[in-house]
Amino acid sequence: MLFTLFIVPLIASIIAFISSSLPRRATRYFAIAASLIPLIMLVAYGPGQWLNQTIQIPWLSPLAIDFHLKVDSLSLAFLYLTAIIIPISLLAARKEELYSPNIFYAFVLLLQCLLIGFFTAQNLILFVVFWESMLFPLYFIMILWGKSKRREAALQFLVYMIAGSALMVAGVLALYLAAGTFDIDTLAKMGVAKQLPYAPWIFAIFALAFSVKTPLFPFHGWLPSTYYEASTAGTILLSALLSKAGIFGFFRIGINIFPDMMRASSPILLGLAIAGVLYGGMAAWMQRDYKRLIAFSSFSHVNFILAGIFVWNQSAHEGAILQAFNHGITIAGIFLVAGWLEERIGTTSISPYSGLAKYLPQLCWLTMIFVLSSVALPGTNSFIGELLILFGLFGLHPWLASVLGLTVILSVVYMLRWMQHVFFEEPHLELETQTEDIKLRELAIAFPLVALIFWIGLYPQPMLNQIVPAVEQEQVMANGGENR
Repeated sequence: MLFTLFIVPLIASIIAFISSSLPRRATRYFAIAASLIPLIMLVAYGPGQWLNQTIQIPWLSPLAIDFHLKVDSLSLAFLYLTAIIIPISLLAARKEELYSPNIFYAFVLLLQCLLIGFFTAQNLILFVVFWESMLFPLYFIMILWGKSKRREAALQFLVYMIAGSALMVAGVLALYLAAGTFDIDTLAKMGVAKQLPYAPWIFAIFALAFSVKTPLFPFHGWLPSTYYEASTAGTILLSALLSKAGIFGFFRIGINIFPDMMRASSPILLGLAIAGVLYGGMAAWMQRDYKRLIAFSSFSHVNFILAGIFVWNQSAHEGAILQAFNHGITIAGIFLVAGWLEERIGTTSISPYSGLAKYLPQLCWLTMIFVLSSVALPGTNSFIGELLILFGLFGLHPWLASVLGLTVILSVVYMLRWMQHVFFEEPHLELETQTEDIKLRELAIAFPLVALIFWIGLYPQPMLNQIVPAVEQEQVMANGGENR
């Protein structure tokens, strides 16, 4: 099953790439249908059958490297997120604005394949290969279908990503020379990091790479312009999925292989994460462009998740994994409705228009659902994730939990202020009479995200049932060899 899950998007990407002679509509339907296959498979077979699904094929025999993929409780949550977001991003792309649409669909499907490989990789060589390869489709999605300054933003994005992870190869080779294996589980069970005098430096290399891609404050310089210049589909991919690769990396590599270094670095990393939450919130508050506001809001919420990872507490780790999934759902919805609003008013500036609920009532209330999820209203998905993180932090550092809790209020202020001005104040400029509210097709695209927001918010236990084993396993791996 795992082989099919991995290979279907890759084959579909190749077919889409060579299908330039087919009608646009046929290529679009094919790409969307192919992107839905992983989601259908994940749902149809259920978590019980997916856990421990494995691919292990000899790949580079002289170095004893296998093509080794495996599904565990941690990777499963991120696989579900990938399977949901990729079809949403394809549906969000405006077919009227896509030149060479088959190339666009090919890149998105390739990214789906690479993400599935990354979240299931069981050796460091595959981990790094998939990590770096994700930059290729994202770079071209930005540079080919972004806004006017897309080339500068794409180059900045690429420089940050490569600078953040170029030394990772050296770290991987150092681990191999010390232990004679690239297998992640084997390295964790051997406790190889404890045996290396230079292990803190290797951990620092991995942590830097994860911090740039997520991003952790202050390694976020690429984020505002990249999110702003990317198309709606590109921004959804960057915010909902790329940031999760860094979060996953901190769990898979940081806690598994370098638990002592993670624990020792926790005060510094936690301080940076909380600073990122505050900085992102203040920066969002100062914006006069709602796409940049959402970009800084996303940065703030991602650092909230990282704070949960850096708290050495099981509840905080459970909340971090759950909130990583929740953030992907919520931020995809916010950028989706922001893109629809931009199509109708022709700008992402907050100032020109107000009182748009009069003209776009359905878009208004749909946007409100995603905004309330973003500010963690009880009953929405983000509430339980942020609550678990705060609970875990409060048990260790009550005053830090108070500071982090105040950032939730800050997010309420800037998000509801945007909603108040754009939708609920007295109309400032009237829209043209031909401007249409969102249609049934657009509501159908957003419906799965809305359903997940309320399902997880009102009944989070099924998600927690999948996450708790992952955290327990991470805790075991982080303990001494006698507990493994």
